[in-house]
Amino acid sequence: MNTKIFIILITVVVLGVGGFFIWQNSIQSDQPSKTGEIQTQRPQAAEEENQGPPKTEGEFGQKPGEKQEKPSAKQTVVPEPPAGQVSIYKGFWMPSGFYPDYQGQSMSSPEALKGAGANIASLAVTPEINAKGEVRFEVPSDYIERSLSYWAEKYYAAGIRLSLTLEPRYEEVFVQGGGEPQPIPSNLANDPHFLDNYNKIVDDMAKLAEKYHVEIFSPMNEPDLKLGKARANQWAQEILPIVRTNYSGKILWKAAGGALDKYDTNFKGYDIIGFDPTPGGGPFEQSMATFRQALKNLLSIAQSRAGRDNVPEIMITEFGCWGGAVNFTEEQKVLAHRAVFEEAQGKVSGFFALDPPPDLDRGLAGTKTLEEIKTWFKEKLQ
Repeated sequence: MNTKIFIILITVVVLGVGGFFIWQNSIQSDQPSKTGEIQTQRPQAAEEENQGPPKTEGEFGQKPGEKQEKPSAKQTVVPEPPAGQVSIYKGFWMPSGFYPDYQGQSMSSPEALKGAGANIASLAVTPEINAKGEVRFEVPSDYIERSLSYWAEKYYAAGIRLSLTLEPRYEEVFVQGGGEPQPIPSNLANDPHFLDNYNKIVDDMAKLAEKYHVEIFSPMNEPDLKLGKARANQWAQEILPIVRTNYSGKILWKAAGGALDKYDTNFKGYDIIGFDPTPGGGPFEQSMATFRQALKNLLSIAQSRAGRDNVPEIMITEFGCWGGAVNFTEEQKVLAHRAVFEEAQGKVSGFFALDPPPDLDRGLAGTKTLEEIKTWFKEKLQ
């Protein structure tokens, strides 16, 4: 009798332990892998292989250490975008705001955007590219789509449109890092096949942008700086038919502020010429005088190139205070933002103020600069 009881107890323990591990694995299978992956195939079909460096335990999205809301593992909602058209796009460029579990932008919530008078959010997806031309994301491929679905659902419900830009980060070898994206070495950028894998990622993202009704799509942030004059001009026309095959929205060429007057890019086929101005450092009065003149010149050049290449729209796709201007006082930053609005009002169809990520500067929320932007978005830009 005692032997039978002993056998029964052993059986119960074994079944209980086995059931626990089965339950644990089923829970984990609903969450994306915490390791990076090389992606040279379609996101929807890519296998989640652990090819990247292991991440810190608890890290899920772009950066570690944040316990934020993340999209459901099964979320594939395709919401309807806001109806109608806007005469002037009023938005915020949030380069670290794409991954919902890492709230790295002070203006990313729909409530913050609506409160500021914005009608569009500009987000960046950040693939990494190494010296071999391999491309990866730091998150599993399905998480990219779920993040886009997450923001589309939240923003569209609030009447906020979406703009999406690819922000590639070059690293000689893949490491876990951050900071400002660097130019690709010219010997690599000029290799005609170096961007082959990156172009596949652009193709994938264009399909997702179409699926989720993204209003504006840019295949690369500031390609004139990342690729150099000659290669950027060539690539502008190489990538255009790849994007256009699967995306019917507005295609943006997002140029650096100081590059538009240096590089004579062929913009034919694009819907928007955008550029990203910021003041230089040094004495404030001198810096602002130079900045206003630079704005006048850039606007004139953009209008000329748009007319030449039949581009319907011009936008200021990122403006604010970075580089030397990050050291301006808050009052000086207010004046720098005001200068952009004053010089460009009536000449562009969109303004996107930079909401600085934490590794660059303080966010805009709660600042006098945001109050200045609100005044323009809500009262002066109609």
